[in-house]
Amino acid sequence: MVAEHEGYFAAVDPAVTPELRAEGLARELVSRIQRLRKDSGLDVSDRITLAVAGGGEPVRDVLKAHGAWIGSEVLATELEGVDSLPGTYHATQTIDLDGIAVDVAITRVR
Repeated sequence: MVAEHEGYFAAVDPAVTPELRAEGLARELVSRIQRLRKDSGLDVSDRITLAVAGGGEPVRDVLKAHGAWIGSEVLATELEGVDSLPGTYHATQTIDLDGIAVDVAITRVR
C-alpha cells in the first residue's frame, strides 16, 4: 500500500503476521485487564494474581510469547493460563479478543 501527499510517499505492508497478531492481542488483553482493575475498585498500585482461561491455542501462544510483559504491565505477581476459572476471584470478566472469547480473573494480592 503506497500513498503520496505533497511530494512525500509512505509505503505500508498491510499483511498481518502471526507475531504481529499475537502482539496486538497481548496489547488488547492488557487494556481490558487494566479496565477490569479500575472497574473493580483496585488502586493503581495494587498487585494482582491473574488467571486467563479459554481462547485455545491463539491465547496460549500470546501468553507464552508476551506473558512476562502482560504481567508487568498489569502488576501481576502471578499469571496463569488455565482451561477454566476455578476458585474465587476479586473480579472476573469474559472479553472478546478479536473474536476469541477469553475469561479473565483477577485477585488483589495482600
